[in-house]
Amino acid sequence: MVFSSIVFLFRFLSIVLLLYYFIPNKGKNLFLLVVSLIFYSWGEPKYFIIMIMSIAVDYIAVSMSV
Repeated sequence: MVFSSIVFLFRFLSIVLLLYYFIPNKGKNLFLLVVSLIFYSWGEPKYFIIMIMSIAVDYIAVSMSV
C-alpha cells in the first residue's frame, strides 16, 4: 500500500483516524503501533517478524539504559 493510493487515503486512513479519536488516551500509542505494523506488513508480510524483533530489541535497549 502506498501513501497516495486510493485504498490508503479513503479506507485505511479514514478508519484509523476515526478509531484513533474514540480510543482513550492510554491506548492511543499501542493502537498506532499496531496500525503501523499492519500498514507496513500490507506490502511485505514476510518482514513482520523482523519488525517485531526490532521493536523488542529497541524497547529492551532503552529500558536498560534508564
